Parts: sequence; structure tokens; C-alpha cells
Amino acid sequence: MEWVRRLAEAVGRDRSGVSVDWPVVERRLGTALPADYKAFCETFGRGEFQEYLTVYSSGGGTDAQVADIHEENRQIAEEDEAGAEYYLPQGLYRPGSGSGLLQWGASARGDEFFWLADDTVSPNAWTVLARDDAQHARGYDMCMSEFVHRLLADEAFEGFAGFGATRRTPPFYTPYPL
Repeated sequence: MEWVRRLAEAVGRDRSGVSVDWPVVERRLGTALPADYKAFCETFGRGEFQEYLTVYSSGGGTDAQVADIHEENRQIAEEDEAGAEYYLPQGLYRPGSGSGLLQWGASARGDEFFWLADDTVSPNAWTVLARDDAQHARGYDMCMSEFVHRLLADEAFEGFAGFGATRRTPPFYTPYPL
């Protein structure tokens, strides 16, 4: 996974050695996950980038923040009409329903990051969708790890919601204790 390797190099991270039980995690979600995301979890574990971005990762085994958050989002959407409207126009991903949002991260500023998960295409081809705290959304035709790398380490990338790479602040990663 080229983009995971590049991201790890940019923040000086060695492989964490996290081993995730992907079949269990994917059964919880009802879908396979992108290969770069799996490599990301096994390289980084749980943590945050630049005190800004948290990718919903795993501490290993059957632990999976991405599945926990998706279950929480679904519960909110099912219990409250305003909660369901929050995810429109795409709606939340539901297995077998075509496409919908599957959240993989969030920022300290209230930005949210999703895949536009789609049953009709390989998870490796899912679009990344970034949405700021005012719900302005933008799609990116790249994998999750490329988006994170570009956001943190590529000064030519326009960034998102006022956040992007600068020479003043080299990218860094802070792991959470397991």
C-alpha cells in the first residue's frame, strides 16, 4: 500500500504490528473495507494526526472504531428524524442498499470524513467524502490514505476546511495507548 507507506514515512511511523480480525469487523459492517484502510490500521493503530485528525482505526483483534461509529450513526439516524436528515442526501450505508456514507474519521474542528460506500464497486474504488462542520461536502477520487497524506504532507493539495500542509508544521502522529 503505497500511500500508507508514504504517510508513515511523512510522520516517522514504523509499523505498529496491530493484527485485526478483518472478517469479524467486516461482518459487523456488512461490507468489505478498502485494502489501504486495513493496511493503515495495521501500521498506525489508534491515534491522531497533528492534534486535528482521527482516523477511526483499531487497537487490534475485533476492536474497530469504524464499526462502532457506524453503529452509533445508524442508531442516531433511526431514533430521530433530524439525525437521519443529517446524513442526506446520501444517507448512511446499509448493506445491500446500494450506496451510502460510512464514516472513517473526524477532526477536532467538527469536520467528518466518509467513504461513499457502494455495493456495486470494489471498496478500493470508493470515493472519499469530506464534510465540514457546516455540512459543506466535497468528494475526492482517491483512497483514504492518499487523502490523509495529501492533507497533512502535500503543500500543493488545497486542503480542506482551512486545514492543510504547511512548511511551518511538519506532519506528526500521536498514537493512543492500547
